[in-house]
Amino acid sequence: MPQIHVDVASSAVKLSVGLTYVGSIAAGAFSTGVEVVHFFTYFGSLGLFSVVIAAVLFTLFPIIGLEYARLTGFYDYGRLVKSLIGEVPYVLFELVYVALVVLFISAVMAAGSQLLTSILGFNPYYGLALMYLVSLLIVILGRRGVLSSEASLTTVKVSIITLATLTIIYLSWGRVTYSMNHVVDPSGWLHNPLGFIESPILYVSYNLVGIPAMASVAQDLSSRRDVVEASLIGGLTLSLMITLEYLATLGYYNYATNPSYPFANLPIYYALVYSRAPYILVILYVVFLYIALLTALVGNINSITYRVEVALKGRRSVRPAVTITVLTVATFIAISGLYNIVSVGYTYLSYAFLALFTVPLASVGAYRVFVRNH
Repeated sequence: MPQIHVDVASSAVKLSVGLTYVGSIAAGAFSTGVEVVHFFTYFGSLGLFSVVIAAVLFTLFPIIGLEYARLTGFYDYGRLVKSLIGEVPYVLFELVYVALVVLFISAVMAAGSQLLTSILGFNPYYGLALMYLVSLLIVILGRRGVLSSEASLTTVKVSIITLATLTIIYLSWGRVTYSMNHVVDPSGWLHNPLGFIESPILYVSYNLVGIPAMASVAQDLSSRRDVVEASLIGGLTLSLMITLEYLATLGYYNYATNPSYPFANLPIYYALVYSRAPYILVILYVVFLYIALLTALVGNINSITYRVEVALKGRRSVRPAVTITVLTVATFIAISGLYNIVSVGYTYLSYAFLALFTVPLASVGAYRVFVRNH
């Protein structure tokens, strides 16, 4: 009987670790579909190969990262990254990491504002102002509640995105198959003939910031098998979501890849509307999207405020000032629009993370895990 209890607890831990990985990535621009359109759908039918590459990397890298953390005992992202790249490059990593978090938050602000503009006809600036006030209120009053229910919220998020995308695919299957047979663009937004191979590598690179978040709750994984199973839960769940978003937006390729259309800023929402999905599902998705955006915002702001508190030796009094500063900077960036944030900001940062984290993890980390440890 005790053994059964241990097995159940172990399964719960692995599920929690896997969902933390999913939750740290499937937020903001991912929840709207903009990221998937830019890095996968843009290539038309060849985007399917991009999805497969991303699926492999999103599952393999957590195995390396978590096992590296387990072997070294470095579960916090500071010691984990420093051991991979050294003290001096780590300073640059911190700067890039903070820039990415701020960009994540600006994407959340832009998506929320765009939703208010599309549904209620708000002026975009009024929409941003409302997002700013609501976000500040949630961070001040609901931070602890949001952080404590992260796993549950991620489960709801995965369920609703899956339901929405499956519905779009079913209702738009003719459009999806047409695009699969007629839309082929190997160069895509990268403008090189191997763009469909490079794009998923860049996408995975900046999203590997989910590994430190994953490692921070992985102390109870006691074996390599535990690590592999937790990574499979996270990687395969994320891969399924990417595949469904890719197929759901592929049928509306011309709308989704053209920034002059509102569709490009909210692909999943507009795909639901254009496919004539049940109205209740559209409402459910909109409500979910706002919850997902606000919870993602809380988690990202918390990561920055906590880092500042640590740097200032626990001075919690700086939290309000840091929160307001980050939200203000992110709001100004959000004025450029969600599509531009992803196509420009995420692109440059993906190269930085490729050099500062992905390559070191694939080399130093993999060597420590698969070679030196044997």
